[in-house]
Amino acid sequence: MNRHKTMLLSSVALMLAVTACSNSSQKEVMKEATKEGTTTPKPAAASGKASDVPLTVKILKGSSSINLQAPLFDYIFEKTNVRIQLELVTTNFEQKAQTIIATNSLPDIMEVAYGKQMYVDGAKNGLFLPISDYISDAPNLAKIMKENKEIAKNNIDGKIYSFPKLGAWKLQLAQGAMIRYDLLEELGLEAPKTFDDLYKVLKKFKEAYPNSIPYTGRENAFNLLKPLAFAMGSGNRIYYDPNIEGGKYVYGQAHPEFKPVLEFTSKLFKEKLLDPDYAVNTSDAMKEKLASGRSLFYYDNNSFGVNFNEALKPKNPKARFELLPLMKNDRGQTRGWMYKKDWMHNIVISSKTKNPHELVRFLDWFYGEEGTRATAYGVEGVNYKMENGKPVILDSIIKKYAQTKDPFRNMQTDLATGFEQLALNVDEHPMIETSAPELVKWKDMITTEKGYVYEVVSPPFTNDELSRLKTLQSKVDTLVDQEMDKFIIGVRPVSDFDKFSQQLIDSGALEIEKIYNEANQRYQKQ
Repeated sequence: MNRHKTMLLSSVALMLAVTACSNSSQKEVMKEATKEGTTTPKPAAASGKASDVPLTVKILKGSSSINLQAPLFDYIFEKTNVRIQLELVTTNFEQKAQTIIATNSLPDIMEVAYGKQMYVDGAKNGLFLPISDYISDAPNLAKIMKENKEIAKNNIDGKIYSFPKLGAWKLQLAQGAMIRYDLLEELGLEAPKTFDDLYKVLKKFKEAYPNSIPYTGRENAFNLLKPLAFAMGSGNRIYYDPNIEGGKYVYGQAHPEFKPVLEFTSKLFKEKLLDPDYAVNTSDAMKEKLASGRSLFYYDNNSFGVNFNEALKPKNPKARFELLPLMKNDRGQTRGWMYKKDWMHNIVISSKTKNPHELVRFLDWFYGEEGTRATAYGVEGVNYKMENGKPVILDSIIKKYAQTKDPFRNMQTDLATGFEQLALNVDEHPMIETSAPELVKWKDMITTEKGYVYEVVSPPFTNDELSRLKTLQSKVDTLVDQEMDKFIIGVRPVSDFDKFSQQLIDSGALEIEKIYNEANQRYQKQ
């Protein structure tokens, strides 16, 4: 396939920060979002397009690959009169974005990941165009905002400064417990219903396959603990717990409920049931172990299992990963995280642009029916057809990618469609047509009725709260990051946890909880 054309590459280091929102009331936010704003309105383009004259816009985006020759680019130009000149940053995009914002050298449009301090800084320092002032040029976004109030959590001082990446329709995925089900059958084992059952199953796997790594993970303790801690009745760092007082923010490691999580993981590590390299595995390294049959269980994105199953089939036609039903924890709960409906990544326009109305209309087009469909399916007659009023991917397109390692994502890369490419209002219906049937089966298991909980967007904070959180979390989160691996690998005994938990409290963990809960209570009352 012909990808990677005319790409511009950059590489720099990752920077994390605190989620940023405004201290304005929800009513003020929605009022601001739906009124015309303070800028003098400019008549809509006479052509009905975003611009009456052809424009070329520079867009900076983090992505590993997009086919820059995809027909979708010409289609977008045909419909909007705006030509996209795309600059792709394949590594360390967040640091690249940070540098651009710090030096006020924005292109026309750029992507800023959700929850980053640089988004707040850019908005407050006047680097981003205030979309609220041009909301009359964005009827599609305004309509969605009326229906989806969560979007307003991302506003700064009551104003919209970005076009957020939303989910029009999602094939629901989760950080699920995925296990080699064929080995359960082979060894005559029942699917684990509790975490003690899981321990026993992993132990049986290791006995039957001594060279295996029963449980693997990727990158660090944070990724290992986020889904596992919540499922076991606690949570990692600050998180929203729907089972405490009707819903409350809690700093997981500051409470005794977290201790069983460390007891469990440290026991797995000690008995060689947990990958010794879990903390340093790259995503690719983890996937290789699972796809090759070396590892037999993971607690991560369930959709990965489809690719692992395809990779395992040539050597063992019976091999298959399956999503386990949620396991009951020691508190009698069955619960797990499912990915939030909206990604909320920010697409911002430079305040220096000479064409603010045109660029706002351009980005708003992506939220309309025409733009949503095009960025999901591509170009009608080239990539899909309409049947009974619904888009259907052409057979030739299905066949082209059917034998690739990851049909859905390879198709999206070539067509420049979907979440990773150009979509802002992401429709994942094409995933059903191009993915293995088990993914659809797993989707039906990932529901609130089964115990899954949507990840929650943080509430809007005041400026003082943001400043205080930045100070507190730099201390508390750093302590957690420094010590979690030590507990898991046995360098620090789990018996020290109570002392460690008190250290977190002394460093401000409970104050972090207080700030989050007060901000959330304000938001809920509005």
